[in-house]
Amino acid sequence: MHSLALIQSEVHLMRGELETLSKRRRAKKTRLRHGGSLSVGEADDIQAQNEVNAQVKQETQHSSSRAPRNETKKQCCSVCGKMGHNARTCQVVISLSKDDDEQ
Repeated sequence: MHSLALIQSEVHLMRGELETLSKRRRAKKTRLRHGGSLSVGEADDIQAQNEVNAQVKQETQHSSSRAPRNETKKQCCSVCGKMGHNARTCQVVISLSKDDDEQ
């Protein structure tokens, strides 16, 4: 009975350690590509440069993207040519007479 309690305690400790190791493995790892160490100032400079690059990229994407819907040409009905509805909801009824069909 005593050995069973010791084994259960050991299993509980091992599971806790495995969970800690799993968290460390899943954590995002950042490494220096060229080796060596960075000072705090150098790291701040690199981070500031990355932020500037991201901002420039975002601004260029924004300026080169398609114009928002309110700046583009308004769509109009293909039947009557008026804005505010489309051909399916158009109230204009086109009637064809028999004379038009014969010609």
